[in-house]
Amino acid sequence: MEHHTIFEESGRFGGWPANHGLWSWGNEIVVGFQSCVFKIIGDSNHAIDKTQPRVHLQARSLDGGRNWILEKPTVLQDFTPISTSTELQAVQFDINTPKAAITFKSNPQTHGSMLQFFSTDACRSWKGPFEVSIFSGRVVEPRIDYIFEVSGKITAFLTAFKDNGEEGRVFCLRSMDSGATWRFLSWIGEERTGFNIMPSTVRLGANGFLCATRWQENGRWGIDTFISRDDGLTWKPHGNILDADGLSNPPSMIRLADGRLCVTYGYRAKPYGIRAKLSSDEGLSWTDERVLRDDGGHWDLGYTRSVQVPDGDILTVYYFCRDKSRERTIEATIWRP
Repeated sequence: MEHHTIFEESGRFGGWPANHGLWSWGNEIVVGFQSCVFKIIGDSNHAIDKTQPRVHLQARSLDGGRNWILEKPTVLQDFTPISTSTELQAVQFDINTPKAAITFKSNPQTHGSMLQFFSTDACRSWKGPFEVSIFSGRVVEPRIDYIFEVSGKITAFLTAFKDNGEEGRVFCLRSMDSGATWRFLSWIGEERTGFNIMPSTVRLGANGFLCATRWQENGRWGIDTFISRDDGLTWKPHGNILDADGLSNPPSMIRLADGRLCVTYGYRAKPYGIRAKLSSDEGLSWTDERVLRDDGGHWDLGYTRSVQVPDGDILTVYYFCRDKSRERTIEATIWRP
């Protein structure tokens, strides 16, 4: 295994790649994350100064994840929608262009909607934000989990608040016109007394999906999977990947070139670090944990995103804490499955 540092800056907290997306085109890879002012405010909280603005950054690698260049997209710093939904429908965006990408953000101005951005040049430039209305008053917390298909079809997997105003519940959206318009498709899983959030999804054949989600209930945390056999219209529980005390981290699930599934996640109990599991039977069973890192200095780490690079290795990106009194970094591990 190889470990590489993507972002490390004095006085800054780099965090949460799972919230901001990872895209790949061969050995060209882009990951989004946030840079916050570092401030220790208690062992049970993120070490950030919440009174200070956060900066959205990207890092780009052209060699499969070994070297990185930092970027600060101007458009992604702005949360003011530039168009109505009617104007969004007029945007010329083709998901089948070679380096197309979409990203979503929460909309702090209007509950029930989210902000959408498009790129056609491998995230070098973005168009947006465009406001997308989904619910009436229900807070939407999108992370970056979607599947591009042919003829403008996109299926996106997002999180919204529950009926009682607390987080959260996973749902499915569909666009048939490259993201110009969207329709609600389904809820994924039953509503929990705790939360079920932050999906990561792969295709299962022509009409199926497998969706992994992060959950919390009654003091326990874990990762569950749900399966759809009718193109996302209905879902059933499909099994558990992780169920433990003190572990709260979203999954990143990908399909490997050999057909296996791979899931990575942060491990927030001692020894703190990053772990992975593999499945050879479409998620019915999973291997024992593979430890990618066990040298973390605090629970405040993880939020992985992974991709398989052309030589067959897996690149897993995450935020990391070597010492709880020090700044958080964005790091990557390259490993062979």
